[in-house]
Amino acid sequence: MQKQLVSHFKHKIVLFLAPYLVFFLVLLLIVMALFYQDNNNDCQSTDTTVTVTTSADKEAVAKSIHDNLKKISGVTEAGIAGYLGNTENESGFNASIVQSNATFNESTAMNASISGYALGLNQWDNSRRVELLNYAKSQNKKWSDAGLQLDFALNHDGTNSDLLKQDLKMSDVDDATEFLRAKWERGGAGTTSKRQSYARAWYAKFSNGSSDTAVDTATTGTETTQNTDNTTNNSSGCSTNVAQGMGTSGAPVKEIPSAYKSKIKDTNFTATSSSNTYPFGQCTWYTYNRMQELGTPVENYLGNGADWGKNAKAKGYKTDSQPHVGWAVSFSQGADGADPTYGHVAVVEAISDDKTHFLVSECNVVASGTGTVSFRELTAGQGVTFIQGK
Repeated sequence: MQKQLVSHFKHKIVLFLAPYLVFFLVLLLIVMALFYQDNNNDCQSTDTTVTVTTSADKEAVAKSIHDNLKKISGVTEAGIAGYLGNTENESGFNASIVQSNATFNESTAMNASISGYALGLNQWDNSRRVELLNYAKSQNKKWSDAGLQLDFALNHDGTNSDLLKQDLKMSDVDDATEFLRAKWERGGAGTTSKRQSYARAWYAKFSNGSSDTAVDTATTGTETTQNTDNTTNNSSGCSTNVAQGMGTSGAPVKEIPSAYKSKIKDTNFTATSSSNTYPFGQCTWYTYNRMQELGTPVENYLGNGADWGKNAKAKGYKTDSQPHVGWAVSFSQGADGADPTYGHVAVVEAISDDKTHFLVSECNVVASGTGTVSFRELTAGQGVTFIQGK
């Protein structure tokens, strides 16, 4: 009888507590789900919604883009101005424009082999144009949506998005503008001054006197910066357009190609000289250091990369149109992918067994501005001058 009472009492307790146990179980599951979701966000995109005004007023669109870009950590007013200057030159802030004011034709636009049919704010062409259209379809939006285009530029344009974000953190308006034209837009040769003029005007309008740029904000946006004295070293030196391809036979690599490893005896590519007055990380800075290391030095103040050939010759250096191991090589504007404004300069490290190619070491090609050394295999052609150190 006593056992029956105990059993009956336990049964009553279970019935009494059952609803509470269910409630606490459900609550625990909810808490665990929220905890998992919060932690899972660490692996998800942190992109914020990009909404750009559709106003026909150019300044309103520019302001809307500016405000969206300001949300990104680490951006500068100078970097944003560079983007705005390029965008104004490309499209006039008209997100629905087709190059040459052509009528949009989807079959044409979806053919990546067709050039000269660029779309949108930044005039995406060829495969980038197709990728923009496909992204728009995946989002169920029109390709002409300015917000979608800015989102695409920042987050979905492959390695180009990384280049854009790199630019947005730059501290000089002119440099940021030219970086985008040469390495992100990859076109518009001869329009640098115009783009920089636009960028300066937007900087003056939106920066509120910010001190994160070396550009004088008192400018009206109409002046242009020119390299008036190529024998002084006040310029950035040079840069090279990686995305357009590097020369006739090879892309830049960070390791010496296997075919050339046995040919290079001095592999101290990181040697620096205290007498070097060229800007850190530029091709001119590296070439000066490397030539010093090889025991055939060149002097300071040879100008931009494109100017080294003529300036060195005028100063008594021996020059040639054919490569020689241990000589510097000056690339004129645009030669072998060199910057169309400043040109480029590198060092010849080795000649191929069949004498048809040569290997250069260089800087400011991979991870621009960081002092990273890289290598390319090239063939001698137009627009290059080889310089023997003294």
